[in-house]
Amino acid sequence: MSSKVVGDSSKDGEKFDFNDICIRTSYRLYNLSIMINAKMVNPNYYYPNEFEEKGNIFFENYGLVKEFGPSEEKISGLKPKNSRICRFCSRKYPLVSFNMDAHIIPEMLGRNKMISDFECDECNTKFGKYENDFANFLGISRTANFIKGKEKIPKFKSANKNLVAETLDDPEDGNIISIKRFDGLDKTFEFDKENRQTIITYTKGPYTPLKIYKYFVKLGLSMLPESDLHYYEFAMKYIRSEKHDKEVTGFAMMQGYQMPLTFQYRNPAFFLFKKKDIRKSLFNHVFYLSTLNHIFQIVLPFNINDRPFYTNSIKTYWCPPLFGDDKKFETGFVSKFSMDLNVSDRQYGKTEQLIIPTPEGEYDKSKILNKITGEITERPFDPSQIIGIDIQRIEVDE
Repeated sequence: MSSKVVGDSSKDGEKFDFNDICIRTSYRLYNLSIMINAKMVNPNYYYPNEFEEKGNIFFENYGLVKEFGPSEEKISGLKPKNSRICRFCSRKYPLVSFNMDAHIIPEMLGRNKMISDFECDECNTKFGKYENDFANFLGISRTANFIKGKEKIPKFKSANKNLVAETLDDPEDGNIISIKRFDGLDKTFEFDKENRQTIITYTKGPYTPLKIYKYFVKLGLSMLPESDLHYYEFAMKYIRSEKHDKEVTGFAMMQGYQMPLTFQYRNPAFFLFKKKDIRKSLFNHVFYLSTLNHIFQIVLPFNINDRPFYTNSIKTYWCPPLFGDDKKFETGFVSKFSMDLNVSDRQYGKTEQLIIPTPEGEYDKSKILNKITGEITERPFDPSQIIGIDIQRIEVDE
């Protein structure tokens, strides 16, 4: 990934641009950590050895049921619209319509044609609102990761109007992401020379944590084989209604992993795992999503076979972070996070940081072009004059 810092300064009436302060880092970080083959899932998947204990426990107890990746072709064998039944509300045509394309893998994570034949238009509209909450929660991530949605890479505007990120077609560098601030000298941009990183602080759009959780439950339920659907009748009702939000709490937990911006999953992937021994005090299913530079996981709640274990401190095991190759990552490349999504109140003004690694000495001096004379001069780097950062993705195969 490469970035270019841009800015303006004036001296003696002349206009100057910071136009060539470049940061170049590899698309992926390699060479320190040994990778373990996750052959029990797929012989092409690996995870860092720092997660060996977690991986052993998880794969001893869970097996892969289904995996989904994006496709440029629609799933074949879909039922005719006049014979479809919605798995979420149990209604069928003509009580409900099936005119919309219901994507199994949301287009907001990348264009694809993975659509289902079991989601009616009414449920699709409801879940689309949950998807908007998830998009706001992701913040600038989709833009910074160059993810094309239904039409193009989305433009991001910070909720406090201090920052805008959008794609631009640069005649020299091609497709870039331009991030500009409109906040004067506050801390939207910070240039940390000691730790060699540029920190961009921005404000997310509003979102409701519980709706994000329900959206993930919906995604997991979409992967279930039809033979397991009757075990999750209450889960279907739960995600469609606010009726149970106050009386059923504590289930909305999410566990995940985050990688640096220099790493990106080229395509989103869904995994559904099922416990191997029905007698064990574990949740029946674990849903796993890898996308952008994130991994998200939840257990599917309210399976009727899980209820006897609720009073006995049901255990939760999480899948280790899976990668689609055996290249070596730096130790500490993956950071773990946990989220409590048992919050039904709308969240406003939540801030997050986008961190861009920078080589040593990158911000010592700046080359400045005088557009009137064409003369290029060198000056000490002045963070206060920087108004924007351009990011260009460069993929490295070795």
